[in-house]
Amino acid sequence: MLLVQPLIVQPLLLPSLGRVTSQVSVRPLARAPLTCRSRLLVSLADDDNLNGYRELGLAEDATYDEVMDAFMSLSETYSDDAERLLTLELAKNKVIDERLKQRMSGSLNAKVSSPFDAPPVVRTPPWVYAKRVAKRCAKPFAMPTVQHAKACVPLLGCMTVAKLIAPRTVLLGTLLMLVNSGMLIYSRNTDPVPRDEYGQVGEIRPLKRKPVALTVFFIVSCYFGSVLTAARAALLLPIFSLQTYQTLCIGISLILATLFLKAHEVFERDD
Repeated sequence: MLLVQPLIVQPLLLPSLGRVTSQVSVRPLARAPLTCRSRLLVSLADDDNLNGYRELGLAEDATYDEVMDAFMSLSETYSDDAERLLTLELAKNKVIDERLKQRMSGSLNAKVSSPFDAPPVVRTPPWVYAKRVAKRCAKPFAMPTVQHAKACVPLLGCMTVAKLIAPRTVLLGTLLMLVNSGMLIYSRNTDPVPRDEYGQVGEIRPLKRKPVALTVFFIVSCYFGSVLTAARAALLLPIFSLQTYQTLCIGISLILATLFLKAHEVFERDD
């Protein structure tokens, strides 16, 4: 009676060979049918033709843990097939033997490369980041055209003078200046609104969130900055009243903002 026991590979240079084939019970060859024993003998005799990776369903770069996991899983699946179990055992041993030979010869490439083999880290110079930040910060600024200046300066200048002449209209005039300045900043660099033959607006365009938010930020910043500047000017040069300084500072800041700031063509997407 011929007894064939599973091949056992010594745990040379293998990380975790403790969970080997002791968990799988392989039927002795004597208990298998005659056809099974004959096929196994042919398989053992023709060992070179057995593809261990194909039998285990693995790629040729599989790790040792992957080999053992595949072997244990397939052994549980084919626990009632003695021929299949012995074939899996033979395939597993052949793969491990091949890996040992590759490692001993130095031809085995590890999946995890050495940190000394990693490519050098390319560090971006700080002036490159500074240039990017400066370019991004310069997007909201634009030189005014003559047509745009004619639309901004006379309107806001006349409203500022009206507030100085009639101090009672300061609150209403300031509110109108803020609204008109926001409209001038938001509508800059946009297509003109089509109008009919009577001068009425023939199209209503939806507002875009990012330009609207940027416009509100500009207007609010100009207003509070002007109020703080007027308070300091009234303390340093108490020639005029605080209200007069506020009117002048708000008018000048809004005129400069409408001339040199824009809300469109700043973001990659405005909506």
